[in-house]
Amino acid sequence: MKSVKRWMIWMTCLAVLIPFIPGPKTAEAAVLQTDVGSFESGTDGWQWGSNVTGLSNVTSSLNGPQTPYGGNRMGELTTSSAAGTAWRSTYKNFSPALNVSATPYFHGAFNTYGINQSHTQFEVRITFTSGTQTLVSTQAISGDSWNELSVDLSDWAYRTSISKIEVAFRSVTYSSAWTGKHQLDNIGFSAYPAAYPGSISSVSASSTQITAAGTYNTATSVQLDLIELQTYEQYNINTTYTADATQTVTPSGGVASFSLSTARYASSRDKAYSKFVVINHTTKKLVASPTYVTQQTASVNTFAFPTASSIKGLQVQTVDDAQKLGISHAALNVSYNELFLDNATGAIPFVMDGTTYYFKQSYINGLDHDIKTLSDDDVIVSLILIMYNAAGTINSKLVYPDYAGGTVAAINTTNADGVRYWKAGTEFLASRYTRSDELYGRAVNYIVGNEVNSQAYWYDMGNKQLQDFVEQYARAYRIAETAVKKYYSNARTYISLDHFWNGSVGSDALRTYKGKGIMDEFNKRITAEGNIPWNIAYHPYPEDLFDPTIWNDTSVTNSSDSVRINFKNLQVLTNYIGAANYLYGGNKRRIILSEQGFHSLSNSLADQKTQAAAYAYSYYKAKFLGGIDSFILHRHVDHGGEGGLNLGLWARDTAKSVLYAPKDQKYIYNVFQKIDTSDSAAVTDFAKAIIGISDWASVIPGYNASLLADRTPPAVGTLSSVGSITPTANVSTFETSADGWAISEYSQSAATVSSFANSPGTPFSGSKAFEININNATTGDGEGGARAEKGITKVFSSPINVTSTPKFQFALDSYGACPGATQYNVTVRIYSGGNIIEGKATMTPDTWNKYSMDLSGWAYKGSIDKIKIWYSANSTSIWNAYYQVDQIGFSS
Repeated sequence: MKSVKRWMIWMTCLAVLIPFIPGPKTAEAAVLQTDVGSFESGTDGWQWGSNVTGLSNVTSSLNGPQTPYGGNRMGELTTSSAAGTAWRSTYKNFSPALNVSATPYFHGAFNTYGINQSHTQFEVRITFTSGTQTLVSTQAISGDSWNELSVDLSDWAYRTSISKIEVAFRSVTYSSAWTGKHQLDNIGFSAYPAAYPGSISSVSASSTQITAAGTYNTATSVQLDLIELQTYEQYNINTTYTADATQTVTPSGGVASFSLSTARYASSRDKAYSKFVVINHTTKKLVASPTYVTQQTASVNTFAFPTASSIKGLQVQTVDDAQKLGISHAALNVSYNELFLDNATGAIPFVMDGTTYYFKQSYINGLDHDIKTLSDDDVIVSLILIMYNAAGTINSKLVYPDYAGGTVAAINTTNADGVRYWKAGTEFLASRYTRSDELYGRAVNYIVGNEVNSQAYWYDMGNKQLQDFVEQYARAYRIAETAVKKYYSNARTYISLDHFWNGSVGSDALRTYKGKGIMDEFNKRITAEGNIPWNIAYHPYPEDLFDPTIWNDTSVTNSSDSVRINFKNLQVLTNYIGAANYLYGGNKRRIILSEQGFHSLSNSLADQKTQAAAYAYSYYKAKFLGGIDSFILHRHVDHGGEGGLNLGLWARDTAKSVLYAPKDQKYIYNVFQKIDTSDSAAVTDFAKAIIGISDWASVIPGYNASLLADRTPPAVGTLSSVGSITPTANVSTFETSADGWAISEYSQSAATVSSFANSPGTPFSGSKAFEININNATTGDGEGGARAEKGITKVFSSPINVTSTPKFQFALDSYGACPGATQYNVTVRIYSGGNIIEGKATMTPDTWNKYSMDLSGWAYKGSIDKIKIWYSANSTSIWNAYYQVDQIGFSS
C-alpha cells in the first residue's frame, strides 16, 4: 500500500467547524463509479484557485514517483511564491449539481513536492460545497509519493446536490516562499468505502446452502441483513433490497460475530456465482466488502490432483509427437468463440441454471481427442481460456463491450448475458474434463485469458485504468474459479502474465500495465472480496524475443523492481509471492510457466544449438529453483505467422500452405526429449561452451546432476517380423467385437470387417479383422500428413500378467501407394503405469505382416494396463487410407 498518514475529518456547517467522526486510518485505491478527475484528455473542468498560477494535465513530474497514479496523465498545479503554509487550491464546479447518494465515498490520489528533511509534513484539504453548506476533510500526506485518500459522505445530508469540490495543498511547517508543484489523479466517487467496520471471514457453499460468516465492530445489538448481488451489480444504499437472511447480533467487547445462511439455489439458479453483502439493517451501510463464495464443499469430484513425472511441458500441436517427447504437461487453447451454437443442430446440449446451451460438436470432438490422448498418457493438461472477436450472436455477448481490436478479446462480465455464457462455457468444460471416469480426457488447470498485463494485444478491454481493468478481469477469473471448483475440488485456476514486471510492453498506461502492478492489484481485490487459491501462469521469455541468449539479458535484475522477470532472475517472482499478504493458507501461490520459447534465428546448426542451450539453461533454472510446477515450451513447430520467430522443436515446411507444417527436427528436439532423463547431463553438455561456463552450478543455484532423472524413458524392445504367430492369451480375434480396442492419435474410425479393398482382402484368421480408417482430414499438413501416427489403444480394466506368455504378437496389413513414401512403420507401446516398453519395425503394404515382441526381460510384464499400436509412413503427404490388424495377443 502507498504511504498514507492518519487523517481527520471536519464538517463545516454555516461556517461553523463541528468535529466529524474520524474515518479509517488508511484508504485504498478504488474503482470509481463517478469520475470527476482522471485528467487523461484535459483538466476535466478543474480551475485555478488561490496561490495557483497554472493547472495542466501532464505525463510526468520532477518529484517522485514522477508518473501518474493511473493511466497516462495526471493533473498538476503550478503555484505562486506564497508561503509554504498557505493553501494552494484547485476546484471544480458542477452544474447541474452532483448527486452522489448512490456513490457516497470520495476517493483520490494526491502528491506534492517534498521540501527537505526538516519539512516533511504536508496536508490536503478537500472541501465539498452544496449551496451554503460545506464539508471539509483535512488529511496529512507525504511528499514525493502518491497518497490515496478517502472521504465518507454517506451521512452528509447534502451529498445529493454537490455544487463544488475544492482540493488544496500546503506545507505544515515551511513558512518561507515556496513554488512547489502538486499533483492529483483518479478523483471521483465510489459505492464502496476505503475501510469497513467489520469483515467477512468466509462465504461457504454446500450442496444446499451458502453461509457468510464474520465479525462487526459495534457497541450495541444490531440487526444485520444478507443481500445477494449479481456479480456485475454494485450495492446501492438507496435501493430497498429483500434480505436473503437476517440476524440480530450482540457484541462482546465491541465485536459481534455473525453467520447468515441462504439457500444455494433460487429455483434452478446457482447463487454460488453471486456476491454477497452484509448490511446494518437500520443504516443500510455495508458491514464489510462485497464478498464472493470462498469455498465449495460439495464439488462433484474430489480426486487427488495428478502428480507429474517432471516439469517438462509443451504447447502441443501434434499429440503423437508429444508422447514420443515424453512430456508431463501440455497447454491447449480453448477458443470460446468456437464453443457455442445457436441451436441443437450439430450440438452437444448442456443445462446450466435451468437453461440449455448448445456446444459445437465438431469443435468439442477435437478437444476431446487432444485432451484424452494426452491425459491418458499421464500428461497434466492445462486449458487456456481465450476469446477471439469472431462473428456470431453469442460471440457478440461474450466480447467485452469496449474491445478495441486486440488479437484476443476480454470476456464480457458487465451484464447478465456475458456472465451466463462465460459461466456456461466454463462449467461445460469443467464438467466434461474433470470426470472421475476420464471419459473425454482430463484437464485440471484452467488459465483465464492470456498475458492480461498486455491487454491491448492479449485481453483487450479498451482504455482502462488499472483498477478498472482488474475489477473486470478479477470478476471473470472468479467466475471461472467457481465453475471449475463446482465440478472438481482440486482444480487450479491461473492468472496469465508476460515477462514484463516493473515495466510494460507499451507506453499507453490505459492499454498495457506492469505485471507487478496487475498482480498486486489483483491480489488486493481478490483478498478484499473473498480470498481464493488463485495461481500464476507466467511467461518468462528472453528480453528480446529474437535473441535466445537469456543469460546475457540486462533488463533483468535481482530486484523486485526489475523491468522484466525471465529465467535469469526467476527467483524474483518466487520470492515476491512469499510475502505474507500473498500467501493462501500459509502457502505460496502455485506457479506454472505456461508459455515461453527461444528463437533459432536462421535455423543454421549453430543457431539451433544456441536455441537448445537457452532451453537447457532455462529448464535447469526452473527445475532447481523450486516452486515451479511446470515449464511449458512454446512452440512445437516453427510458425510462419509469428513475425519471423522460429521457436519450435521442429522447423516448418515452407513448401506447405499451412504455416506450421512440421518438416525436420531441430537440435533442441533431442535435448528436450531427454532433459528430464538420465541422459540429461550428456545432452546438455554442449551448451556450457555456448553460455561460457564449465559447470552448470556456476549459473544454476542448487544444480545437482544426481537429481536430473525425473522420468524413465520407454525401454527399448525388439519388434520382430516373424513367419508365424500363435497368440494364446488375452487374444483379440475381432470375431464378435472390437474387444476394447479403440482409435487413438490420428485415426478417424475403426470397425470389424470381413473384407477390405487392399490385398489380400480377407482377415488374417477367422472371419473378421479390425480395420482402421485413416481418411482423416485432421491429419493434414499441420500434423505431418502420413508421417503422423494413426493409433489404436486398448486399456485393461484390471492389469494383466503375461509373465508366462511374454511374447506380444499381432498381424497387420495396410494400403500401399502413399505418395512420396518409401517406408511404412509400425510401433508398439506397452504400458505398466508410467513404465513403457516400445518396439519399432517396418512393414510391407498389401499383405499380412506378422510381428512378435518378447517382453521376457521387461520388469513390468506382470502388470500391463495399456497397449498401443501405431502406424505411419515416411511421407508428409496427406494420405487417405486404411490399415487392418488381427489376432492380437500374447504367446509363450
